[in-house]
Parts: sequence; structure tokens; C-alpha cells
Amino acid sequence: LQMADLCEADLGTCFYRSKDSIKNIRIKVHIKKVTSASIVPQVAIEQESGDNTEIKERRLKENTTGGADDTDTYTFKWQEKVFSDREIQLYNDANKCESVLERTYHEQVVKVLHDGKPTKRLFSYVDHDSFTNKDETLKPMTTSPTETQTTLAEKMVNVRRRKTGGLRLRESENAIVPKINIVNQKPSDDDKKHNHIINTPVQTMFIMADLSMKEKEAVEADEVVLCTLKYDNHSVLSIKPDFTKTKKPYRIETGALGRDLYEYTIEHSSYEMNRQEQNREGKMYRELYNRHAEFLHALVGVDFEMPPPEVLRLLVFGEIESAKHFEYDDLYIHYFIELPKNWSVDPHQQLSGVTQRCSTKREGRDSVAYFSFPFDFQLFYKNDVINEANTDLLPQWPMLYLEVLSLDSWQRYRTEGYGYVKLPTIPGTTTATVNCWRPLGDTRSGELRRFFIGGSPELEDPTYSGIPTSFEGNILSKFGFTTATTGEVSVRFNSIQQSQSFLDSATSKKKMGRLIDRLGTSTAQAGIMNVLEAFQRARQRMIAARDNLTKDFKDMTI
Repeated sequence: LQMADLCEADLGTCFYRSKDSIKNIRIKVHIKKVTSASIVPQVAIEQESGDNTEIKERRLKENTTGGADDTDTYTFKWQEKVFSDREIQLYNDANKCESVLERTYHEQVVKVLHDGKPTKRLFSYVDHDSFTNKDETLKPMTTSPTETQTTLAEKMVNVRRRKTGGLRLRESENAIVPKINIVNQKPSDDDKKHNHIINTPVQTMFIMADLSMKEKEAVEADEVVLCTLKYDNHSVLSIKPDFTKTKKPYRIETGALGRDLYEYTIEHSSYEMNRQEQNREGKMYRELYNRHAEFLHALVGVDFEMPPPEVLRLLVFGEIESAKHFEYDDLYIHYFIELPKNWSVDPHQQLSGVTQRCSTKREGRDSVAYFSFPFDFQLFYKNDVINEANTDLLPQWPMLYLEVLSLDSWQRYRTEGYGYVKLPTIPGTTTATVNCWRPLGDTRSGELRRFFIGGSPELEDPTYSGIPTSFEGNILSKFGFTTATTGEVSVRFNSIQQSQSFLDSATSKKKMGRLIDRLGTSTAQAGIMNVLEAFQRARQRMIAARDNLTKDFKDMTI
């Protein structure tokens, strides 16, 4: 059987998502035989029939008149089993039915023979059947046009994908709170074998047509797939081909004598709810979602993790993306965070690291090394110092320092550049380009050594590329320090800021400086209160001393 390329019909797969139960879907299929002599040439019938005059006359008559059974229409339900003539002959004999499914089909076939077959050519294969559309599942493993499928590949097509998880999944689903522990922290070897691929269970249904000649016995080769429906546990229905709608009918051509041509349409015939039923269903879904939200709220709780008062938490999730314009290949980057005054971290927080060694890729005139190296930090700011002069309220912000190095196959180590960038002060996503430089030696021997055997001048303090931590003056001069511009490093930041000061809606609308002012003002207010309390205690002591002195003076006078 082959698809006839007589019309430009879209035979691709279409996907639908629905909140309704899949059991409510109805698919109406109408098939008819096209009997125009202009479409099916008589020459082809004469060539294939040969000297058999009886067959030739019968085929020409059917091609002209259309035959007795030229149309068939049926509305399929989801996973509704409709038997073909071949299956009726197969399951009618009880002695050949061994499995539970075959015995069930035998009982249904007996009932069909008693009540009458509802269709002429249309039938279906459901999810329990062993039928597999090999045209969809058998995929070539090579690019060779002469490739043939192996026996193992054809057998594996018929293997059904079942829901994995085993006993642990059943215990999790049957627990008091279902699916609360769906992550297996210590998977066994069997779990790793079962779960090493993404496996989404689907239910499959095939709507078929038996295009065999009525005077011949029905065989599996005459069965053709009209429509394939698949439904997964994410409520996604895929149908191939799509509903006909306003398009032309789909066409199929048989490979039998005469090349019969059939046209068929696929329509969505599900029952449409009226306005009252839609409102009732919407109310039911709202109640269901509210209950689910209450359930999640009970699991999570009402407490949201917050930093201590007067503390700003800064979370940075970054990525060293790429480096380019450097002199040598095989680059790697050493990075670290420098914390200014009033900043702190957890004891186990790592503030430095080294990327992998990366070779450069030629893009136009640039040699680019793509690292895509992630890093993350969690920093805390708290100002415990009272600034009486009310100057420099904004704190120094943490800096990210970079040192670009190279190491080639001859183990020649070179410093390619230094650079720094300030962590973003505004939450969100930011991409920064760090321009780098490297120090030069006082003599040419340093450059020769760098080229032949590796090695180059290095900074004793990498923070010298910015403002050294040991510097305490007001003016920093680097005059006379010889450097050479090298390349640039691209760094992406995703930062989050959290503080209890954000709870005040007025504060959240201010700039970052006002937030720091507020954090500092809280400390200043606390210090002022301490000073006032100390002043009150001193004043009370002075009053008590004055009263005692007055009393002693009166006693001496008396």
C-alpha cells in the first residue's frame, strides 16, 4: 500500500492539549472509493489482468459503477475496539485463543457475529493490541540508501514502553501523602538501568481500513493506517494526520489489481457542552485547584526564609561565558571574590575557583574560547559601624577578579591577562565584558622566555588590577607600571537581593543607595539609642550624687 501523491494534503502530526478526559473524544472517519475511469487508467487493469477476461471485466465494471461497498462511516470512541474481517476469523475459533486478551476478544467477536458488524472496511487497533506501525517506528540507523532493517530492530519495535519505577514508585504513590518523595537519593543499579532514558508512557490507538477485495480472503497486507492517535500523561493528544477540517480529503491507493483509489476524511465529533455545563465544570476545576493550592500550602508552610534584620543577602549565579583576543591557545581562568568591609559569607562558602582548560575556536578574525563555566556565591552585608560624619554611606561592593592563564602541550605556562568587574548592584541578569591586561618585564629576555619556554611576569597581589586591598590612601597612582592590553572575558550574572527592608513598599521603590542608607540608618538608630540610654544612666547618677552632696553639706552645717 502506498500513499498517492495526488493532492497537497498535510500528513504531519498535530498536537492538542485538553483539560477534559480523553474518554470524551469522538473521531468520525468517512471513507469512500473513487471510481472515476479518468483517475484509474484502463490500460493498467488490462496489463495486470492479462488473459483473464473475467477478472478484467469485473474490475472495469467496478471501476465504472463503484461496486456495492464503496463507502463506510463510523464514529470511534477512545480505545474502542472495532474488529476487522481478518480478526473476526482469527478470534472466532476458541481453540486458538490462549491468552486472557484473546479469550476476551473471542467473547466480543461472538457478540459481533450475533448483532452484526458495525462497519464494512473501518476497524481499529487499541493500546492492548500488538500492532505497530513500522513505517513510523522503524528509523534508519545510517545514511546508506541501501540499509535494511535487522531482525532485532523489527522485534524491538513491538516492545511496549511501560511506566518505570517499580516497587518504590508504588510505595510512594500509595503513601499517606502521594508522590511526596519522588526523588531517589540512593538509586540502585536496577534503578539506574531503568531510568537512564526519558520514558513518557503513552496510549496509542490506530484507526485502520481493510482495502482487500471482497472475493479474496482478508490478509494483514491489505490493512492500511488511516489515523494514529497518541495520548500521554501530560494531557497532550497527537493525531496524524490532522483533522480534515476545510482541507481536501486524504487519498490512499492500493497496490492490488486495478490500483483502487480511496478518499477519507477525519472529523472531530466530540459532544460540545452548553453554557450551563461549562460553568459547572469551571466551578469544579476552581474548587479542585483551590484544594490543591491548600495542600501545597500545608506542605510548604507559611514561613519564608528571610535574612536577619538589618542584613542584605546577595545571591549571585554567574557564568564565565567566553574569552577572546588572547595571544595563546588552551586558556583557563582563575577567579575569586574580594569582600570589602562589612561583607561576610558562610564558613563553607567557596569564593574562588578554576575553570577547565579550553581550546579556542576561529570565528571570523577572532579566536574565541567558550567556557560556559558556572559559579555561585551567597554574600551578606551588615553595617555595624556608626558613621558620625554621615559620609560615604554607600558601601564598597564586592569585586570579581579574573586571571587568565594558558598551558600548552609542552607544559609552557603563561599569564595571559588580569581583569576585574564589580558584582551587579541591580538585581536581574547582567552581562559584563572584562578587559584584561598583563604586566611587562623591564627587559626583552622576559618576552623571549615567554615565547620559548613559558613563564611571564605575574602580580604578587592579583587585586592590584583594581584597587589593592592593602591600599589605605586617598589617591592611587600606577604611573610607571608597564602593561600590555590582551583580550577580554565575557561574564554573565544573575543576581538576587533579599532584605527585610524590602517589606516596606516605600523603600522598595527607592534606589539601591536608599536601601543601603536604610540598612545603615538602622544601625545608626540603634547606636543613638544606646548613647541616649547611657546618657540617661549618667544623668541619674549625677542627680543621685548631687542629692547626696547636698545632704552631706546640710549635715555638716547642722
